Order: sequence, then C-alpha cells, then structure tokens
Amino acid sequence: MRILLVASGYNSMTQRVHAELADGGHEVSVELALGDEVLRDAIRLFDPDLVIAPMLTKAIPADIWPARPCLIVHPGPVGDRGPSSLDWAIMSGAGRWGVTVLQANAEMDAGDIWASVEFTMPGRAKSSVYRTEVADAAARATAGAVCSGRSGRHAGRPTAGSTGPPSRPARCWPSCGRPTPAPASST
Repeated sequence: MRILLVASGYNSMTQRVHAELADGGHEVSVELALGDEVLRDAIRLFDPDLVIAPMLTKAIPADIWPARPCLIVHPGPVGDRGPSSLDWAIMSGAGRWGVTVLQANAEMDAGDIWASVEFTMPGRAKSSVYRTEVADAAARATAGAVCSGRSGRHAGRPTAGSTGPPSRPARCWPSCGRPTPAPASST
C-alpha cells in the first residue's frame, strides 16, 4: 500500500510510525506540513492510497480528506479530543491513556475510529511518555488501522484489535498553551 505520512515535524512519533509501516512492506513517503499547497502537491505526485498524520498541529485541508482516506493519530483514548490531551492526562494523574487513529473530517478529532490502543500511564515526564508509551501505542494502532482499512473492517467504530471505549466520558481538552514565565524578582 502507498502511504503518505504528513507531519508538522519528523519527531519520534513520526519516525516510529514510518519505520513500522515500512517494515510492514508498505511504500511510505513523508511530507512535512509546510503549507496546504505543499500537501496538495505531495498527494498529487505520490498518489497515496492512504494519508496518515502521526503528528500534525493543524487540520488537513477540507478539499483533501473527502477525496481520499486521511487518518489522524491522536494521543488520547477513544472519545478524547483536543490539542493538549497528553498534557491534561499527565496533569490530572490519569492511570490509563491511549492512542486513537481516526479518520479526518470537519470536526477536530471526531472522525470515524479505525483503531485504538490503551496503555498504563507511567509517572514520568511528558517527553519520556511520548517517546515510549505513546509512540509504541501509535505504531501498534497505526498498523492496526492500515490492516483494518485494507480489509474494510474500520466501519466507524473500534476495530477488533481495539480496547474499545474508555470508562470515562468523552472530553474535548482546551490547549494548554505555553506557561507564562514568572516575573523576575527584584532583590
């Protein structure tokens, strides 16, 4: 299968998903999300069967996702939405978390679910959790999504390999933003 990875940066998550898909025998190309026209050109030139966004900080243009399957890798369990999900999970002391692969649509993180994988949250820094547990879950969920898409099993619900909906209600997290620096003290 020809798969185009679209990412805001070639970070550990993108690298991990890239390696997993390439090791699975797929023809994979990576395009950095440097603008909508760049993405349109990449799709036109590579002509992928599937577009996957392992780490994207902006929405896929509305003229792309209706024309071909575009999957978003979201670092949150089924029902979780928003740009700062992992931050909120860590700040709230969540014991379990997950990664959901869903189809892009007009509403952020609200498309049909193709796969999901949950994991136990360790008590470590965000960067460590992102590079290990989240990246591991993302690689497994993405491989599962590609497999379910190939067999036509995704059908807008968790797939057989999914852990299913979490026991918590759906939530759309606001952006955490950047912390405001403390004012300098005058001593």
